[in-house]
Amino acid sequence: MSNPPQLLNDDGSASIATAFMTSHFALRRDLARFAAALSGPAMNASTAQALADEWQTFHTHLHSHHQAEDNGVFPTFRTEHTQLEAVIARLSADHRLIDPLLERADRAFAELDRSPAHPLAVIGELQVLLGPHLALEEAELIPFLRGVKDFPPPPDDATADLYAEGFAWSTQGIASEVIEQLDALLPEILRGRLPAARADFRARCDRVWGTLPVSAARTPIPE
Repeated sequence: MSNPPQLLNDDGSASIATAFMTSHFALRRDLARFAAALSGPAMNASTAQALADEWQTFHTHLHSHHQAEDNGVFPTFRTEHTQLEAVIARLSADHRLIDPLLERADRAFAELDRSPAHPLAVIGELQVLLGPHLALEEAELIPFLRGVKDFPPPPDDATADLYAEGFAWSTQGIASEVIEQLDALLPEILRGRLPAARADFRARCDRVWGTLPVSAARTPIPE
């Protein structure tokens, strides 16, 4: 992508657009990680199981992301920004293609110890679908989210824990100044859980991916 959007607003502040795009970053990042791992040397049973387990986490994050759009973002935009109707229709059509791919990937990762070729093929299809899909959202929807800076507090501790895990996942590899601004946007019930969630996520990544290169992205495109 040429000239990808910055995660922070022009004044250096974070917004809901920042949170939206860090999820895009993590989706691209993890698809690349899966592709690299599945293209590498043959893996033992333990490594294959760790990768299959991580796929289930990715599945959950991707499904939750497009469900939140279908049930919240898109209906709101259809009402408040009627000029985006054709864009939203195209994005919604893409979403209807995602779930069958996720189901195929579930089956492929369940047999990963026998053949990495099948999950690798589905990962490739997801990359082909999500690349232009995410870029379209960033070009057409993100500008309208730059001014939104109210993150609703989670209704209970369990939801706060779930959100904290999501932010730990979505911000790994993001530049520290972006993370600081984004964290400041969040309610204290959530912000207080982030250090432990990020430590848990780092440990999980070490088990699944091994040593990772240091990244400090300022756009939704992994470095």
